[in-house]
Amino acid sequence: MPLHTHKDLNEHSRLVIWEIEESVDWFLSQLHLDDEEQKKYQDFRTDQRRAHWLAYRYILKNIVGKGSDIRVRYDVNNKPFIDLSGDHISVSHSGKYATVIISRESPVGVDVEQISKRLHKVADKFLSNEETGRDIDSMSTGDLCLHWCAKEALYKLYGERKLDFREHMKVVDPPESLEGVFKGVILSAGVEHHYELKSEKLDDYCLVYAIGNTH
Repeated sequence: MPLHTHKDLNEHSRLVIWEIEESVDWFLSQLHLDDEEQKKYQDFRTDQRRAHWLAYRYILKNIVGKGSDIRVRYDVNNKPFIDLSGDHISVSHSGKYATVIISRESPVGVDVEQISKRLHKVADKFLSNEETGRDIDSMSTGDLCLHWCAKEALYKLYGERKLDFREHMKVVDPPESLEGVFKGVILSAGVEHHYELKSEKLDDYCLVYAIGNTH
């Protein structure tokens, strides 16, 4: 079943996870891309990347009920939004999954990533021993993926390119099982912004999302 998850997170926010089994031709037959979208679609070099891009448009147009005429645009920070709509959205994709989080009232962020050993090569770019309280070289691949997804979700929620993953974001009390509720902190202009994060494990993937109610 391609529709993996479709659930309300609160009274104004929803999360949809799609397990991609369809071809790009199937998605194209279900969507009506305008000239700008057609150009963007043609710029992708692989069918997997095209399928990712088409899948979250399909979710927005057909699963969360925004209709076939909606257009997904991007602001100056490359954050997606629905043209002529006040809804907040965030999208992510990795491997066989595409996901969308949408809220009528609050900024949102979501990230899904396949748990991969390549994260060990770049861990020091987004983590420090001081943040984790242990040697990051000793961390499991799953733990690294959870921290990466959490910071990606926070970055997408906040929507400003100037944020540095290592210097401006911190993950607090992450769950050992890779599933659960924990905290994230963004430091911007000398002010700390605190957010609640929720993580889920999908096969060998990690997913984290945040809804922008500060605490």
